[in-house]
Amino acid sequence: MELKILWGFEGDPEKLKTPTGRVAAGSTIDVEDEELAHALIGKGLAEKVKPSNSKAAKPSENK
Repeated sequence: MELKILWGFEGDPEKLKTPTGRVAAGSTIDVEDEELAHALIGKGLAEKVKPSNSKAAKPSENK
């Protein structure tokens, strides 16, 4: 899951795929551990990267 970091923090280098474990605010990282990703989002340290081409959903039928 791709995350945009809102606040800098230090974490497990292996899970965050960084050499030192430090992550700077404003950077984007790819976290494979879904539980860790949701924990970072829940603590307000990160947010999920939104897809760039979001389109409005079409209704399946018109009334």
